[in-house]
Amino acid sequence: MSCNHGRILLVEDDPALAGMIADLLQAQDYEVDGPYSNVSDGIAALASHFPDGAVVDLHRQTEGASLLKDDLAAYAIPFLDGEDRGKAPVERRLLPWLRHIRH
Repeated sequence: MSCNHGRILLVEDDPALAGMIADLLQAQDYEVDGPYSNVSDGIAALASHFPDGAVVDLHRQTEGASLLKDDLAAYAIPFLDGEDRGKAPVERRLLPWLRHIRH
């Protein structure tokens, strides 16, 4: 399968949600890099190849997650932050966010 919209780094520590997000991304014609379940693996993946965007939703690693988010911001890589308080769950915000980052 050819992925026309680019590669999205997926860092999600809930396996069920990670699978659902990966399926949604692939259905929208994105290549999924991951899912990675921890900050260290996400940072290593980012260092080895820059994605076109990222989804970061780490409930159990909030301190380390800021390091990954800071790296993404430093390289101007758009990312959907699953930890945005007061917003809809990440899976409901994913498709509108993808429409926003498409070139």
